Amino acid sequence: MPAMRVVGTGHELSERARVRREPDEYVIELDVAGFSDDELSIEALGPTIILRGDQRELPGDHGKAFRLHERLEESFRLPDDADAERITVVHTNRVLELHAPRLKLESRIVPIAREHNHILNPDAEPC
Repeated sequence: MPAMRVVGTGHELSERARVRREPDEYVIELDVAGFSDDELSIEALGPTIILRGDQRELPGDHGKAFRLHERLEESFRLPDDADAERITVVHTNRVLELHAPRLKLESRIVPIAREHNHILNPDAEPC
């Protein structure tokens, strides 16, 4: 599997991919020319997206001396503000479009708990 790449941060995707950052979503276009819908699969594991393609043998291919069989695997990580749970995929005209809605991220202050830790000095008295 190729090294994972991050969408939308300037990291290189393969020549098969193009990313558009829209106000409400990310659109990732993947060139899947030569693959039919049933030869493609998309797996989402958290923010990681994996596209796989495996061409099947056609009825007229059986017995041919030479047949080109193409496989495809692309993986990339969605940006932090992409909603991986609501991705939709459309396959039209040799292009697979993944639409990932964007979330509004807001920072928050995380409080630090003040507890005595006996790791550094196990004989110390609690404060």
